[in-house]
Amino acid sequence: MNNVLFDYLDDFVVVYLDDIVIYSRTLDEHVNHLSMVLSQLRKYTLYVKMEKCKFAQQEIKLLGHLVSKTQVRMDPKKVQVIVDWKAPRSMKDLRSFIGLANYYRKFIAGYSKRAAALTFC
Repeated sequence: MNNVLFDYLDDFVVVYLDDIVIYSRTLDEHVNHLSMVLSQLRKYTLYVKMEKCKFAQQEIKLLGHLVSKTQVRMDPKKVQVIVDWKAPRSMKDLRSFIGLANYYRKFIAGYSKRAAALTFC
């Protein structure tokens, strides 16, 4: 997919596996960008499932984050998963929790200091 949309990457397209995000400043610009991307997909005989598409969104869910024009934040459902996580009973449980928390480290104040105590077990 990166090869197909290479000309648009980082200008107005982000691709992650088979997810395509098109971002624009205005609705008119968005319609134009969307047309360009769909034309490029058609050129390579690639199709989208309309039921999976969302157009002209002010905020999207992407990789466990909520992304808008002004901010990137954690999906509240993911926050709740971390808050509700049961205390680890084994090293495997601990590693699992650290892996999840590490993915969201930029949103956790003082993460390095908090996690350090857990990683030296």
